Amino acid sequence: MENRTYKPDEERLSQLFKTLDTHKDGYITFEELKTYLSHSGQRFTRDEINNLIKRGDVRSKDGVLDYREFIDLMVSHEREMWEHFVKLDKDGSGQISHSELSQYFRIQHVDIPDSKIKELIARIDKDKNLLISWDEFREFNQFRAKFEITARHYFGDSYSDGLVNIPEKKQELSEKKKFGFTEKLVCGGVAGVVSRTATAPLDRIKVLLQVQGQQKVLGAAEELGVRQLCRAMVNEGVLTMWRGNGISCLKIFPENALRFLVFELLCESDMMKLSQNDLVNKLLSGGLTGITVQSLMYPVELTKIRVMTAQTSLGILGTVRSISQENGKKFGITNFYKGMSPALMGVLPFASLQLGLSKAGTELYSDWNKVGNPGFWPLLSISSTATLVAMGCTYPLQLTKCRMQAYTGPESQRPTPRTLFSKIWTESGVKGFYRGFSANALKAVPASSIGWVVFTKTQKLYETYFGS
Repeated sequence: MENRTYKPDEERLSQLFKTLDTHKDGYITFEELKTYLSHSGQRFTRDEINNLIKRGDVRSKDGVLDYREFIDLMVSHEREMWEHFVKLDKDGSGQISHSELSQYFRIQHVDIPDSKIKELIARIDKDKNLLISWDEFREFNQFRAKFEITARHYFGDSYSDGLVNIPEKKQELSEKKKFGFTEKLVCGGVAGVVSRTATAPLDRIKVLLQVQGQQKVLGAAEELGVRQLCRAMVNEGVLTMWRGNGISCLKIFPENALRFLVFELLCESDMMKLSQNDLVNKLLSGGLTGITVQSLMYPVELTKIRVMTAQTSLGILGTVRSISQENGKKFGITNFYKGMSPALMGVLPFASLQLGLSKAGTELYSDWNKVGNPGFWPLLSISSTATLVAMGCTYPLQLTKCRMQAYTGPESQRPTPRTLFSKIWTESGVKGFYRGFSANALKAVPASSIGWVVFTKTQKLYETYFGS
């Protein structure tokens, strides 16, 4: 090879930019680059992708690569690759041979079997001539910038060095905090607080509609419709529409954080790979998540219902004291678990359907459209549909649970799930089991949808700015 000088090929890089820019908006995002690399058959971590973008995003620093940033990054990277290629090509033939690779690894004191070197050449060698040309070397390493081109990426974690020896200081870029336990808790909690506060008035209307057939609400002698409930709450004071939102936020932060965290951990666990059908595994993970979270958070849920349905406001501590002293008990822990059976019966199918369908729908959309993360509107549509399906299937159990939680009469007359079902059926038939369903849908769909979208976007922001 006579000419040992690197010459940039901007026309080829321009075409590569157009290929990566699947949204055709003039920018390359993390999702676009991740999707392209995932189809390359090579090992790339989130750290590597984030570090590549950060290395090129030197002008706008907006977390994406525009055309000029991409070209400058690739020219700089290819020039460095060329220098390494020339060092490996000892005889100057323009191709790297098996013996040249073996010699390099020996110099680097990396003990790699001859069979592995042949395997590497076979992976890079497109024309099957058992030699690695510059074009083949460049294509294989075009996104393995100076942050790490090592044998570990080619052969696995048992090797600590590789084709290009990288100084330790260059690896500082990949020392980013991973998106782990604490980060999932925070993102899930933020999603819960935002969604619950945005829909707090609808939440109270939903609860009041559910308990109307059992007790008076807002001092009314007769049952009220949605419009009448809104008018009555406004007469009490506009802020009373958010009554119970304080404890809702106290409840929803750990509840949603635990829900998203436990569900993600279960989905990633090999223990939940019980079926060859991935959707079945996601539904099972969702159901187990629901039971776990419901069991832990049920006392707070019951307290919230009592705060919302009380004729006079006692505050959170006053309500807790009142519940604990019911039935003559000094501090009855069991009082906080009234109505637990229909709650668990309902949460299993609801959580299975809502979380399972949301997760499966998100992944299915990403696969069909070849994007890393769906945009806002696709996420909103997917999570809304999943919530509606789950709510429609489990609403009778939710209504029964709410009525049992709101009951404050003598313990001897406390209705059981069976007596409540019988009473509702006798009085109203099937229609009675869906009392307040429309108001519940108005509340539940945006709450769950906003929560899922905020969690996904918060996770994306964290990964963009802090790595993962």
